[in-house]
Amino acid sequence: MTKPDKAYESTNRFSFERSQPLTFDGGTLHRARKREFPVLRGLAIQALHLRPGSVREPHLHPNAEQLDYCVSGRGQVGIIGPEGHRQLLDLEPGDISFVPQGSIHWIENVGEDLLHFLVVLSHEEPETIELSEILSGVPTETLSKLGISPELLAELPTSTVTIGGPAL
Repeated sequence: MTKPDKAYESTNRFSFERSQPLTFDGGTLHRARKREFPVLRGLAIQALHLRPGSVREPHLHPNAEQLDYCVSGRGQVGIIGPEGHRQLLDLEPGDISFVPQGSIHWIENVGEDLLHFLVVLSHEEPETIELSEILSGVPTETLSKLGISPELLAELPTSTVTIGGPAL
């Protein structure tokens, strides 16, 4: 067997979990999309590490389906789809779950140890719309017409959350 050409090898390798993660109080998120790993076509991957009691904020991907793999810890994947379809899926190491494109979903650490998930998305540049972005983007006057109290409106996030820690 011949050794691969060094130039070819370097374009097809990415030190994923050694790359700089997005860091939050509740955990970290590594992303490998086309912009970080240019050879990707039709796929992206994320590594999610959540501390106990933390949650990957509810969000949706308008252009990608998602496959979750529980590496370690105990997680719960919530999915909300069309016509009120709801699921709460408990995952342990070795389990996978599937999230359809456009469905609102989240991942929560329901165990006592660090949760490690690998998330594979069916687009090399998956788009993400966070719940906090939706809530902070809709005028409070509009939300109040939906029966949301002024007290609750004052508590809504004003910036993107991404990973939230446990309530204190």
